[in-house]
This record gives sequence, C-alpha cells and structure tokens, in this order.
Amino acid sequence: MVIVKTWLLVQTKRLRLRRYCLHVSVLLCTLATATTAAEDYVVHSFERQQLTDVYYSEGVNVGDINNDGKQDVVHGPYWFEGPKFEKKFEIYPAQAQPRQRYADSFFSWVYDFDGDGRRDVLAVGFPGTPAYVYQSPGPSGWDQPWEKYPIIDSVANESPHFVDLVGDEQPEVVCTNDGRVGYATINQSDPLSTWTFHAVSESIAPKR
Repeated sequence: MVIVKTWLLVQTKRLRLRRYCLHVSVLLCTLATATTAAEDYVVHSFERQQLTDVYYSEGVNVGDINNDGKQDVVHGPYWFEGPKFEKKFEIYPAQAQPRQRYADSFFSWVYDFDGDGRRDVLAVGFPGTPAYVYQSPGPSGWDQPWEKYPIIDSVANESPHFVDLVGDEQPEVVCTNDGRVGYATINQSDPLSTWTFHAVSESIAPKR
C-alpha cells in the first residue's frame, strides 16, 4: 500500500512538472512571436492634404479621369487632378451644401460607361432621387459642365453599391427602388440611356 501511494505521488509530481514545462514553453513561444511581430512592425506615416473647405458631398471616390496614369479624386461637383490635387475641374455647377443636413450628393463612381476610352462619373444623390451618369468631355471640355444622363429614376437607400454582382464583367448599381431590393444593369446597346432594374424582393424597403 505504501509502495502504491509513493508511486502515485511520484507520478503526480511528474505530471505537474510536465504541465509547468508546457506552460513555460507556451509562454516562451508567445514572447518570441510577440518580439518577432514587434520587430516586423513598421509605422507608416501619412500626410494630410485638404482639397477644399467647402461641403459638397457625403462621399468621395478616386479614378484616373484624364488618362495620365495617376489617380484623381472626385468630390461632388469637382474632380481634383492627381497626384498633386491642386487643380480642380467642375463636372456640374457647384453648390455648397448646408453643414446642418445631408448633402444633395452622396456617392460618385468613376467608370468608362460609353466605351470611348474616357472615364465618366456616376453620381447618386439623396435617397429617393435619380442617379446620373456625367459623360466625360475629354481635355477639350474640362472647362465646361459635362453632359448629364439619367439612368435610374430612384436610388432609395443610403448605401448603394457599384459592383459586378452578376459576373458579367460590368458593374451594377445595387440598391432599392420603389421599396424593392435589387440591382440595375447597364443598357448594353445604349449605356447612357435608362438602365434596367431587377428586383430580388417584393416591396419591403421604405419607398421614397
């Protein structure tokens, strides 16, 4: 009986020692990983550049509008020429928005809709208002308003998306329209005419 108790005591101590060694090993591995991660960590610095002090739109986007290989910035009625962003050009007549409420402009996306090699701007405004494509006039027309084409009668939700949803290698506007959730596709034969809205639900969202 004494021999059994002694054996159990020895085994218990061995088990505790193994657990202790395991805990130490895990701790050392954790410390080594943390040290390696700290050594690999790089602090990236950014410079803040204010493009305007006027509130024109809820959102901003980027795209190479003038085909110089540099990203430009679109904010409401203006596009700012990259990479310095010191020059701005008007897409449509600019109107400052009251800071106490939502702007008339919500989102903009840069895309060549008509296939002429120049990137146009798709603009979505306050929920429940139409979406428009502004056709790029090219360098000769930077000093004048762009041609405006209504493509969706109402984009009714606050956060529409412009993404290739159906896998046809062209983006669609994912939104609500007349209370229905769905997406609008480009009219292939006439991209600047009214797009087709495809509902994927019944009228379940707020109508605006």
